[in-house]
Amino acid sequence: MSNLLNNPNLNSKKSDPLDRGKDIKPTNTFSIDDLNNPNSEQVRNVTETDRVTFYANVRINNHIKNKAEALSSIGLFKSQKDAISDALDYYIDSLPAEDKRRYKLQLETLEERDVRIRNKK
Repeated sequence: MSNLLNNPNLNSKKSDPLDRGKDIKPTNTFSIDDLNNPNSEQVRNVTETDRVTFYANVRINNHIKNKAEALSSIGLFKSQKDAISDALDYYIDSLPAEDKRRYKLQLETLEERDVRIRNKK
């Protein structure tokens, strides 16, 4: 029993078995004030995202397809794609300002994702 109280493994400090290497520190730091200051050099300059265009499929029912086809067949649009694109543009233009802002942010994120995915290939 006294042997358990004098266990040498409890008193000695074990070294860390993992080599953690050097401390990692960022080369550039910034504060909230830097983000609020548009003239700061450290603020990222956001520009128009490079865009890529490729075909994608969207599942729609036959009624929506027939509406787009009817609009293009009577000559209002050159194609079903143009009919759907113009309908979406009309709807987006009618959105309230806050919804437009959220839409633009989401669209920019999706466009950037498409660019990243296409550049990996």
